[in-house]
Amino acid sequence: MRQGKAFFLACITTLLGISSCDTIDCTLNNTVAMTCKFYQDGKVVQLNDTLTVTAVGAENPLLNRQRGTSSMALPLSFFNEVDTLLLHVSGEDYAVTDTVWIEKTSYNHFESPDCPVNMFHNITAVRSTHLFIDSVTISRPDVDFYEDENLQIHFYPAAD
Repeated sequence: MRQGKAFFLACITTLLGISSCDTIDCTLNNTVAMTCKFYQDGKVVQLNDTLTVTAVGAENPLLNRQRGTSSMALPLSFFNEVDTLLLHVSGEDYAVTDTVWIEKTSYNHFESPDCPVNMFHNITAVRSTHLFIDSVTISRPDVDFYEDENLQIHFYPAAD
């Protein structure tokens, strides 16, 4: 009988404890990544060749052997003012690498004490080499939780 009362009291205490907790309103999509789309002749195009993206100074590729894609989502560094990305594109009989420099400012994004602090970025300038990339334009400078297009990577016009 004594164990039954103790069990009942433990259940009531647990239920009261659970019901008194506040909900934590942290963003579920808390991945901060720069979204880039590929363009040719003014239209979004699919890159059918193999694409690998590495960051100068990083050990692992940011994107490894991607095929058949028209966009990519890449993380940016927290503390560098300029990120240097190497875009390696290879096909059956060629391999070429273009470099993209992304100048940015980074800042902490704080939602509440219960949520982790995230690093947001503001892209201020972009430049590239021009082997297969014609130009790179900033379409949305704010890199945050939203998966909106940040950069447009324009390839040279298609050969007729």
